[in-house]
Amino acid sequence: MKKTWIFLAVMAIALVSCNKETIDNIQEESEKVATEIVFNLTANHPEVATKAVKTGWETGDVLYVFLSNVAAPKYLKMSYDGSAWTYTQMNGSVEESLGLSNGDSGTMRAVYLPFGNALTVADDGAGAFTFSETTYSYYLTATLPYTVTAGAVSGAFDMAIPAGYIQFFLDDAGASSSTEIELREPHLTPQGIVSIAADGTITHTSVASGAPLKGYVYDKESKTVDESKGYLFSGILAAGARNTSTDYYFTLVTGGWEGTYYSKDFADRTWYRDEAVGRALKMPALSGWTEITDYKPIDLGCDVDGKRIYWSSRNLGATADSGVNSYGDYYAWGEIEPYYSSLSPLVWKSGKGDGYAWTSYSHCDGTSTTLTKYCLDPNYGKDGFTDLSAEEFLAPLQLVDDAARHVLGRNWRIPTQSEFSRLSSVTNLGAFASNGRVLSGKGVYEGRSIFLPAAGFFNGDSKTGAGSQGLYWNATHHGNGSYSGDPKAWRYFFNSEGKSSAGETRRAGLSIRPITE
Repeated sequence: MKKTWIFLAVMAIALVSCNKETIDNIQEESEKVATEIVFNLTANHPEVATKAVKTGWETGDVLYVFLSNVAAPKYLKMSYDGSAWTYTQMNGSVEESLGLSNGDSGTMRAVYLPFGNALTVADDGAGAFTFSETTYSYYLTATLPYTVTAGAVSGAFDMAIPAGYIQFFLDDAGASSSTEIELREPHLTPQGIVSIAADGTITHTSVASGAPLKGYVYDKESKTVDESKGYLFSGILAAGARNTSTDYYFTLVTGGWEGTYYSKDFADRTWYRDEAVGRALKMPALSGWTEITDYKPIDLGCDVDGKRIYWSSRNLGATADSGVNSYGDYYAWGEIEPYYSSLSPLVWKSGKGDGYAWTSYSHCDGTSTTLTKYCLDPNYGKDGFTDLSAEEFLAPLQLVDDAARHVLGRNWRIPTQSEFSRLSSVTNLGAFASNGRVLSGKGVYEGRSIFLPAAGFFNGDSKTGAGSQGLYWNATHHGNGSYSGDPKAWRYFFNSEGKSSAGETRRAGLSIRPITE
């Protein structure tokens, strides 16, 4: 009987223990349900003064919200369904709890990318958030403190466009994502987000000023009668051009680098306005642009001193980009008119009938030792003249003596020595063929190219090397106190064996390959 009571007592203790474990499990599950985080967040879209661009949230818009104290790549995805926001806790590209608990606090960084609704988020390996693709567009962002209170995170983001961004909209009812289209202007710089640090700090790309802005197809969800589908471009406007009168010269390229080039002037314009107002400008339809058919500015990814440099598709004075009509005119260094044109054989500049001689050269008094401009050595200057002083030192060539600027205007000019050097480093020099060589781009610019004809040069009245060598003037004059004979300027040279850079007598007639910014 005693054993029976002992057995019953043990069973009772075990039953109580089992019931307690069950109760604890139920309580734990209950606590988990109680601490399931609810998000009560919204976002205010900034006011935009110009029609045709986004003025409010549209169906499918996504906000990426990064919370401090939540390790990358976990983030909150806020999706707009046309009337309200829905919330998904994410770990990279999959749904997963952020692991928040009551009392957790920190800051939230919200980011909206107008053309990045389908992007995913990853860890850059150093604890920062990165997107699966860099979007070169304006974006909206805001920060907000958060504290998990009673299982909820609440607040409203006041979204704003970061300082400097400006937008351009081009009407095109046939706009298609399959069409490559870009907009360029020296005062504009493309910018995208590289990463977002755990504390919300945003790091941007570093792109040269004047580099192309990518065109994204945009079709406003709710349009008025004067609004249509088209392409949206955006970038950073140079600080010196904001809210001040500026002349703008745009180049629009559609269909890739071998496609169609257009230009458009906007003189004496004041753009940008206040920080709090969306900055968007409606551009004329393509019918209001001027098509460029001759000197096309080719993008080979050539950046010099923080600026994107574009190379002309042809030599100065040429009527074709390649072939027998691609040689162009021959200029002495610093002369704005050719002594000789390959299109009109032996037609000499008026008053310069003795050809490429010092007696014909504009920047001397008839001899190599009577320079009147661009002189570093008094032994070569008229009456000992030099322009060595800080105020007068003239290197590179002044635009008033630049043949490319004289003939083409705008931002066209002769390349400097460093710009030719940079061109050589970012391109591959093709085999010598068809009386010239092709310079082709590298990396993302592979497939793009310009042809440099072997036009030879004039030395005196004698034209030599045509078809076997090419010589191109730089805008940089040569010599550091000693000219070793004739005063010289730098030239770029190539033949069937290779390429080089050296000094050439300034009176000689060489080709010019213009560049623009």
